[in-house]
Amino acid sequence: MHDTPAGHLGRRGFLAAAALALGGLAGAVQLGPGAAPARADDAYAALRALWAEIVTGGAIDPTDDAYTTALKDLSTSATGQWNSLSADAAANSLWPGLTLTTPANMTSSYKQLATMATAYATPGTTATDGTARALYGNPALGAAVVTGLDFLHAQVYNTDTAESGNWWEWEIGSPAALTSAAVLVHPLLSSDQLDGYLAAVDHFVPDPAFNKYGSARSTSTGANRVDLCQVVAVRGILGGSSERIATAVTALSDAFPYVTSGDGLYADGSFVQHTTIPYTGTYGMVLLRDLAALFQLLAGSDWAITDPLSAHVYTSVDTAFRPWIWNGLCMDAVRGRAVSRPGETDFEDGNFVIQAVLRAAASAPTTAQADHFRSLAKGWITRGEAYAPYADTASVPAIALARPVLDDASVTAAAEAAGHVQFPAMDRVVHRGDGWAYALAMSSARIARYESMNGENLHGWHTGDGMGYLYLAADPAHFTDAYWPTADPHRLPGTTVETRTLADAAGAGTLPTATWVGGASLSGTYGCAGMDFQQYGSTLTARKSWFFLDDSIACLGAGISGGSGGEVVTTLENRNLHADGGNTLTVDGTAQPGTLGWTDTLTGASWAHLAEVGGYLFPGGATVQAARTARTGAWRDINTVSGTTDTLARHYVSLCLSHGTAPAAASYAYVLLPGFTKERTATRAAAPTVTVLSNTASVQAVRDSASGVIAANFFTAGSAGGITVSAPCSVITRQSGGHLVVGVCDPSRAATSVTVQLVLGGTLISADDAVTVTQSTPTLTLAFDLAGAAGATREATFALTSATLPAVADGYVRDGSYAATGYGTATTLVVKNATGSGYTRQSYLAFDTSAVLGPISAATLSAYGRVSDGGGDTTQLTAYAVADTAWTESALTWDTKPALGAALSTATATTTRATLDFDVTAHVPATPSGPLSFALAEDAPGLAVILTSREDPTTPPTLHLDLTAPASSSHRPHPIPRRRRPRPRGGRA
Repeated sequence: MHDTPAGHLGRRGFLAAAALALGGLAGAVQLGPGAAPARADDAYAALRALWAEIVTGGAIDPTDDAYTTALKDLSTSATGQWNSLSADAAANSLWPGLTLTTPANMTSSYKQLATMATAYATPGTTATDGTARALYGNPALGAAVVTGLDFLHAQVYNTDTAESGNWWEWEIGSPAALTSAAVLVHPLLSSDQLDGYLAAVDHFVPDPAFNKYGSARSTSTGANRVDLCQVVAVRGILGGSSERIATAVTALSDAFPYVTSGDGLYADGSFVQHTTIPYTGTYGMVLLRDLAALFQLLAGSDWAITDPLSAHVYTSVDTAFRPWIWNGLCMDAVRGRAVSRPGETDFEDGNFVIQAVLRAAASAPTTAQADHFRSLAKGWITRGEAYAPYADTASVPAIALARPVLDDASVTAAAEAAGHVQFPAMDRVVHRGDGWAYALAMSSARIARYESMNGENLHGWHTGDGMGYLYLAADPAHFTDAYWPTADPHRLPGTTVETRTLADAAGAGTLPTATWVGGASLSGTYGCAGMDFQQYGSTLTARKSWFFLDDSIACLGAGISGGSGGEVVTTLENRNLHADGGNTLTVDGTAQPGTLGWTDTLTGASWAHLAEVGGYLFPGGATVQAARTARTGAWRDINTVSGTTDTLARHYVSLCLSHGTAPAAASYAYVLLPGFTKERTATRAAAPTVTVLSNTASVQAVRDSASGVIAANFFTAGSAGGITVSAPCSVITRQSGGHLVVGVCDPSRAATSVTVQLVLGGTLISADDAVTVTQSTPTLTLAFDLAGAAGATREATFALTSATLPAVADGYVRDGSYAATGYGTATTLVVKNATGSGYTRQSYLAFDTSAVLGPISAATLSAYGRVSDGGGDTTQLTAYAVADTAWTESALTWDTKPALGAALSTATATTTRATLDFDVTAHVPATPSGPLSFALAEDAPGLAVILTSREDPTTPPTLHLDLTAPASSSHRPHPIPRRRRPRPRGGRA
């Protein structure tokens, strides 16, 4: 494991910090005294020139204002490093404080020489120490670089030295800086000098297919493989070695196939490094950037990269990187321990990805793909200008790549894509709305909680515990602006944790044992995610779910249990308001105090709003802990390598739900409304679109009437929202425009198949090969083959025809002396109208329509039974509307029964068992949203009818809903009038 990803090079990066015109520079360079010219290797001169152009930006106009800041930064760094350079063999250091007894100091020394070399080779660089010395082409500066390279070679980086400490320093960090510096000062090097340097590189990197040559050799993977190949390839062009370049190209082929475990790119767009860490934004960025550079370098040469699987690299721009780049920044959920580096912000890493995408355009297989890459980059750059002007944050080569695109009016800036992307292989989710984006970070038996190593990211304890990262177009600097050193690390948005003291780096790299982590998605638009949560160092466990909708995210938690005495808290929000933010917090229409230090426990809250952030809904009400605090911290608190000790202060507003200490089966439910105004939040609270259908440790499910989505995370086999599953899985459905789309996945990857039954019926339109329809009417039964799915979603689409709902409650009541007796648990239903007291019975039925979003064109209530009465063989039953839906089976009696409403329709029962159908359309809304109640009774004295109840497994009562388009807009029949019928003769039953 290495200390720093190759490519993490400070604010701008030495490999991307200079521009070079070799032809113009060569005449200005003077060889040092007694130096012999490097051997003639004209066959490789073009490759050296191209590599220098790739690394530095090529020929630039230093008078162009776009380069002012980048040139100044480079000049300042190089001036300081040159002035402080002091080779001291006795002290074993090239710079004071960088004693070469540690590999990290060796790499730092090489990097500083590379910075000096780039300044030497970059037009427009000038000393910033008041001497007015030009750095570009300055013979003394060039000689200082060569002197430094010789010193490091003699002291530490040579064939007589064995690796010690971190292998990365010897095999990637130092040789990458060495070879790039050598390219930039190549005319100043003698053959002997160059041969010595390259022999050292060969000593430490004999084969890029492996690393850790100084200890236990292992196969190199992911970004490390690409870094090693780059080192060997550049070494090859420096030394004129076809064999070395060919070795690098051959070894690259192992980085192109999609992996199914461990390090590398996955087919679902995930990128993992260090076996279990999601790292798209750092190591993945390095892989993309280095490969794009090597593709460009070797294109058209004898060593061109022709492996057909290299196409995956270009595909990854859209599948792996685009979802994580938002308005120019790279989201922190995939930047690993880099979030703790003050010199590597989300905009910095975003710039590196943009640079890589622009360079990929130079070698893209098709013109259309190249144009697409340029369009993406232009969109990211222009949208990021408001907060982080590109010319102020990008390097010289990055600006050189961007200028032609920004100046070309024919290149359209691509808009940020809305929608949903699931990354099962790294337990990450991205959901984008209008002006906002939300990233979710989870962990499992496959993905570690977080990474901390070499003194970095010391307080990342809960960043993989279900943390939600909300990005707003109105506040892009939320995470950039000192969030990580000042935020409360025990109260991160989205997490449910026991707030207890933890040691620095506690739990880093550890894996929970839980496997149910992930979720289903629909066609890149909607999705859900769930997490069987286990806290490190605590007995706390929970089942957590997130449901990603059009303009909101519904968040559920249940089964919250355990802990060892610390308060267990679910954090809805902990927003960085920056150094002086006073954003107003409103709860249920009342503005809360804006005083720092204010805290309150708000009981019965139904909604809240934080100005310039968004709204929060609490279905059923909640007790919310709210606070406005000033927090302080220093980067050194979380990063002992590059963190500064300066004290930083930021204002925060937090919203939390306390579950007390050692809770047992606690739960929560809230809905995030990103970017909502206060007025819009209040309106949504008054008419919510999201309904919680289930929130237990077994199943969590919601219904959103606005989008037509019903989704459920089943941690065990069960039913919810009109969905029944045979095994644990995640299911998301959407009803829209007469169509039904169903998506199913197995986050645990334990099931080879799962059967899903829906109360809806329809005709198959399309389906993945892994989906088999075993029944389509009156309800759907689908078999999903999930073997080898690796957590991916399988989909099927249907034309909706109907829905058949089972009764969720039923029972009958009896008058007279039985008026207080309940029959809700009876296995049959009875209906009769009799003149004498104690013989009249009525049956009540309730149905849950939440699984159907309409429109409904007709509704039929079906009950199965027969006449069971000695007084005759036929009688007529009437179905009645019942407005009261609050009755329960256990409390239903004649004395408590709801009143009968309008008569809806009739059916005739006989002594032969049969299904009785009642047209109840008049009582069913076209777009239902919840329970409906009906009663079956006789509106005149009649015979006793025995019906099967919902407990009957073969013929229970049902409500059948027609979802096909009505013949006319006036499809709902009027209720039938009540009328008297002749009384049948016969006895009482």
